[in-house]
Amino acid sequence: MNSINNIKTVVFPVAGLGSRFLPATKVVAKELLPILNKPLIDYAVNEAKNAGIERFIFVNSPHKPSVINYFKKNEKLEKELGDKNSEYFKLISSNLIEQENLIEVIQDKPLGLGHAIWCAKDYISGPFAVILPDDLVLSDVPCIGQMIEVYKKSKSNVVAIQEVDKNNIEKYGVIDYYKNENNIYHVKGMVEKPAKEKAPSNLAIIGRYILNPSIIEELSNHELGVGGEIQLTDAIKKLINTERVIGYKFDGNRYDCGNIMGALEAQLSVAIKDEKYKSQVKEIINNLCKD
Repeated sequence: MNSINNIKTVVFPVAGLGSRFLPATKVVAKELLPILNKPLIDYAVNEAKNAGIERFIFVNSPHKPSVINYFKKNEKLEKELGDKNSEYFKLISSNLIEQENLIEVIQDKPLGLGHAIWCAKDYISGPFAVILPDDLVLSDVPCIGQMIEVYKKSKSNVVAIQEVDKNNIEKYGVIDYYKNENNIYHVKGMVEKPAKEKAPSNLAIIGRYILNPSIIEELSNHELGVGGEIQLTDAIKKLINTERVIGYKFDGNRYDCGNIMGALEAQLSVAIKDEKYKSQVKEIINNLCKD
């Protein structure tokens, strides 16, 4: 259970079909597609772990391979690797989550991000984090950890934001604000996927949230928004009438791995920062550029 200052629970909405990655996602969950040798979901879970989070809720579709199996023991494989290769054994045993802290909730219908969070309601009793694995954030201090520190000081709902090109603004929820203090924006309104002419700013909400449990009550109204879905942005916007909402411009680089080119950019960025692969990646890129 979370205290007012101690955020230990995170929700991962992983029910999406990953249609942009078909045909691969016909048999492999999008969140399990690799960035180097680790699946995308591994980066998201490690970000949460490094921020001190201990309880992990995965909201999945009934028609999709379970993502949480990646974090469970595979005794047969562990035995084989333990006997043959200690390095590989360490790789598969270091990402496990204790069973009592590993929760899977089923979202029966694809009714949007807000509905996915609502599906986790039975396991939420205090402030909690939300991480969208599609958004890979690489930073010295975990992005969600930065946001937890902001929450501790403000006791406010916190959404991660970044500046985006106005030509891409219609892909995002966008904040309207009345004050900025050192990358902490005091939010007075939000718009989900506005036309660029109507966007109140170029500060877009990306897939990181710290939310008070009162959001569940708002989501329980099941109000439909853009696309006929229950939008999390709409529910947060309602909270502004009674609670503070902060937009936090985080330190770090974000990659949109929900599309092929974003995932490719993430692959190259992670590889070129890895001492094991750095020189090989540079050589490959240089050779391809020559061709």
